[in-house]
Amino acid sequence: MTDSAVIVGAGVIGLATAYRLARDGLAVTVMDAAHAGAAGASVNNAGWIVPIMSAPVPAPGMLGQALRWMARKDSPLYVRPSPRPDHVRFMTSMLRHCNPRDFQQGTEALVSLNERTLSLFDEYEKDGVRFEFHRTGQLLVFTTRQAMDGYRATTAPVERIGHTALPLSGDELRDLEPALGKNVRVGLHCPQERHVDPSSLVAGLENRCQDLGVRFLHDRRVTGIRSRGRVVTSVLAGSEEISGDLFVLAAGVHTGPLARQAGFPLPIQPGKGYGFDDTSGSVALRHSVYLGEAKVAVTPLSDRLRFAGTMEFGSFDATLDPHRLRGIAHSAHAYLPGFPPASPPRGWTGLRPMTPDGLPVIGPLPGKDNVLVASGHSMLGVTLAPVTADIISAQVKGGQHASAMAHTARPFAPQRFAPRRGRDAVRRAA
Repeated sequence: MTDSAVIVGAGVIGLATAYRLARDGLAVTVMDAAHAGAAGASVNNAGWIVPIMSAPVPAPGMLGQALRWMARKDSPLYVRPSPRPDHVRFMTSMLRHCNPRDFQQGTEALVSLNERTLSLFDEYEKDGVRFEFHRTGQLLVFTTRQAMDGYRATTAPVERIGHTALPLSGDELRDLEPALGKNVRVGLHCPQERHVDPSSLVAGLENRCQDLGVRFLHDRRVTGIRSRGRVVTSVLAGSEEISGDLFVLAAGVHTGPLARQAGFPLPIQPGKGYGFDDTSGSVALRHSVYLGEAKVAVTPLSDRLRFAGTMEFGSFDATLDPHRLRGIAHSAHAYLPGFPPASPPRGWTGLRPMTPDGLPVIGPLPGKDNVLVASGHSMLGVTLAPVTADIISAQVKGGQHASAMAHTARPFAPQRFAPRRGRDAVRRAA
């Protein structure tokens, strides 16, 4: 019987999981290496809830685009050369997934995962989770019809769960958002999509968790994992030992090394994103807006306009590259002429937890009977946090609960990264 859970990671995924397990009646402890309030990529992001954009990062044509952009330090996609063997293996594996079949299968899996996304966020509000929440929809805007058509094909599968992308002309888009410039010729209106202030969501979840009796241990870096056979008994944080019946690894980009300590390494690598907040009031927006060719997200929040973008592989720390911040600012000016293209305010970075197939890792860690993983959500951490927690909850309860979620959860199982022989053994055991 599972009475207690230890969750490693106090980002949005770890907090959503803690909230759900606490509501299920478990005694929950959340531990994190950072100090309170420093949730990394969970707060340094666009704050979008966007099932319409739920597609794997590895896509057909991604390699060619990356090669064309390699010479530009301000490009939306950049692969920083690195001799690290884990980076080389990761990029090689990601390359193998840049094909139409894997992309289509991954998209379909993510669509199924998103069926209850909006209703789960509504339940947060009803249960007293306080956060800044906007239901104004999203615009995907483009300077060419060709670029829009590519995105429209990607969004088509999401229509079956009620998320539509309606094509509009440039003038129709400017009727909705007058700040858009004449360079914007076409776009997609996605009325069901939403956005939040991610900092407020993290704070709201933590506060609600505290109401439910969740214990928080900040500044606790895991230095060891103790096991007895197939069962983890405790995690070590320096000289401190934290015991539990169940352990959930939800530590973002740090989940891979933690899983290795537990006996099953996971190929989770950082994909660095950049962003900054503008408080000048030079541009006013109502919808969240995706600047298509530039791959920049613009989010209107209550007191600022947030700009976020770029995907940088091969960077393993929070160092800021000013070229990439300037690239976001210059790109924004091309679509939003009222936004000054001068040097942006001091920005931030976030290390997104990426997987080589572009899908999150959710479920039991092979080789351990009481360890679950919830990580690898790429740019969809905010979007997928509640449903990830739902899957973890169902798997903890077992029985009919786990059976009901089995089909949805199967594509995200950690066992997909086991050697083929290991996967066959797991299937036989099941």
